[in-house]
Amino acid sequence: MKINKNWRTFLIVSTMVSVLFVGCGQEEPSKAPITSQNPTVETTAPIESSIYNTIYENYNNVTDLGIIINSPSEKDLSHLNTLDSYVYEEGSKESMLIIPKYNGSKITISTVEYTGERYIPKDVLYTKEATTEGYGLLVKANHPEGIPQIIITVSYENKSCEYLVTYDGKIGKDSIKYLSVGAEEGKRREGDLITPIQDSTYLDGLNLFSSYEVDMDKDGNNETIEVYSQGEISEAGEYLMDDGQQWTLVLRKGDEIYPLFEKSYIQLGGLEYIVYVDYNDYENIHIIVTYKSGAALIYYDCTYDEESGNIIRNEFYEANNISKLKDWN
Repeated sequence: MKINKNWRTFLIVSTMVSVLFVGCGQEEPSKAPITSQNPTVETTAPIESSIYNTIYENYNNVTDLGIIINSPSEKDLSHLNTLDSYVYEEGSKESMLIIPKYNGSKITISTVEYTGERYIPKDVLYTKEATTEGYGLLVKANHPEGIPQIIITVSYENKSCEYLVTYDGKIGKDSIKYLSVGAEEGKRREGDLITPIQDSTYLDGLNLFSSYEVDMDKDGNNETIEVYSQGEISEAGEYLMDDGQQWTLVLRKGDEIYPLFEKSYIQLGGLEYIVYVDYNDYENIHIIVTYKSGAALIYYDCTYDEESGNIIRNEFYEANNISKLKDWN
């Protein structure tokens, strides 16, 4: 059968138009449903955790860095999310529960060293870095009636508080010690009033290591700065030292002796001093006393107090629990 060219062209165009309309009429395929293999992740702001240890808040919320509960009960321990323990004395009948106020606190247990004024941390026995929410540390140790053996330090950011483990007549079951730093720091800033020693045997058994004359009170008569130690001095002028010995640094004014640093045992160290006149402070004389030991470094500034006629000593720098890399003198 013969089809003319015009009719053939009409059929082709009609077919193409039909296909086009059919294609436009089809619905767009639906999107694939969300399945576990094609999850949608919701982005939400993270919830910021509290800086406070909620276990601490169960007791009190007024102290600076936390509490120490002596002889804690089972109820005290049951509240904790995390309980670490440190045994200082095997078989100890006493224990202490340390609860920091802030999450992220640092707890350190150290032996102690006496500076002549107070006990300071020496060798670290235990350290807990960055405490977590609901944290507590149980320490097995007695409160000695004699010389203290350990000290507990709790610190957070730029705050630090020390608890000297010693018997003060108040330790009892469930007694709580509040770790506050304000009162002690305020007292230290005010300075200590140094008065003459009344003990005539104070320097017995000690050797004079250094002396320097200076008119401390500007009355026209010189006073003498003197450093004493149990160490010996050889004929060649060399210092003969043990690992540790007694030291003291005094200011002698006539018949009176002012202990700028009280007699005390210093291990792997000693006492030094610097004397200068401050022209910006009415030409007052300053004595800088340096306490050095194997694990601590303390500086004191000593000046004459015209009102009382005695010496004022201010501590202006302290570093403890240290390991010196170089000491050139």
